[in-house]
Amino acid sequence: MNKYKLFLVVFSLLVAVTFMSCQNDQNPVEPFFNSNQTEFSKATIPYGSTIDSAVFYIDVTTALNEQVTLHRVTADWQEMVVTWNNFVGNFNGTSEGSFTPSATGWYETEVTSLVSSWVDSTYPNYGILLKEESPGQIQIFSSRESGMSSYLKVWWSLNGTYGYDSTAAFSDTYIQSDSGDVNFGSSMELITGWQDTVETQSLVGFEIEMVYTGCTRSKGYWKTHSIYGPAPYDSGWELLGEDSTFFLSNQSNYEVMWTPPSGGNAYYKLAHQYIATAINTLNGADPSEVQESFDDATDLFNNYTPEYIGGLKGNNPLRQEFNSLKSILAQYNGGEIGPGSCEGSNVDYLDRFE
Repeated sequence: MNKYKLFLVVFSLLVAVTFMSCQNDQNPVEPFFNSNQTEFSKATIPYGSTIDSAVFYIDVTTALNEQVTLHRVTADWQEMVVTWNNFVGNFNGTSEGSFTPSATGWYETEVTSLVSSWVDSTYPNYGILLKEESPGQIQIFSSRESGMSSYLKVWWSLNGTYGYDSTAAFSDTYIQSDSGDVNFGSSMELITGWQDTVETQSLVGFEIEMVYTGCTRSKGYWKTHSIYGPAPYDSGWELLGEDSTFFLSNQSNYEVMWTPPSGGNAYYKLAHQYIATAINTLNGADPSEVQESFDDATDLFNNYTPEYIGGLKGNNPLRQEFNSLKSILAQYNGGEIGPGSCEGSNVDYLDRFE
């Protein structure tokens, strides 16, 4: 077994063991790193990654064997502004995970589903709320101001590569029902639980940044590397889908890629480069230099059919717009602009300019 394969096996086992050990952990754990500091960089995740595992860690200073549940926050809040009254219960009632502190120390809770929903933009990242369901005594945790910040660790994979990153809380505080207009943002502790009819909840916010790390491939590459061949399959297609319908064409993405632009049909010329651009960006290539052109092309495809554009001739302004956008996207896919080509200088002339 070569070193690369051995690394993948060991990494997979570590992720699996971590994932299995983070379900409702009842006992203190050792943190992965020394959290005795107040500032950390935000977690950076390559664009297009799959989140394989995400774990929330928190330091418990008063443990009373009461279950603490974690919830997705549904509205923005500011550490030095938020109160019970202005927060107005902006969290989802479904638990994203839980832990039951039996002693002081660090506890971990698996929150993969929640972090995945932030990364894929299903939900905005407004952080996590901690609460206790049934009335009982309060439990206390370290806040970031104490120097023992809670933190988040995220494992990701992308096109056969694997990695992880971590980030401490960028904001945290607690809110209390009998102090409706009081802000506790500078407190050295976080609190959950009840005192008689008074409830206390805690809020923790993390910053996750998606970063582009990929290069581009030409339309000719993506045309031949789908699940239908003839070249070996590239899983980059999975993010777009060969069989998904391409706008108003009544054809699949795969069918469009294999439809020649007969008679100089500008619709298919642009469509070929558009699909390649879409796959490249979904796979982590930075689209910033062509985003405006890509958006303009999207608007065109939402309004015109292949038949209509194919009927335009010569210097028709709309046909010229299709061809102009095609040229820009072809430069991006060929590596002349943007992050550069994965294929180096081996991109076929027609893939660059057809």
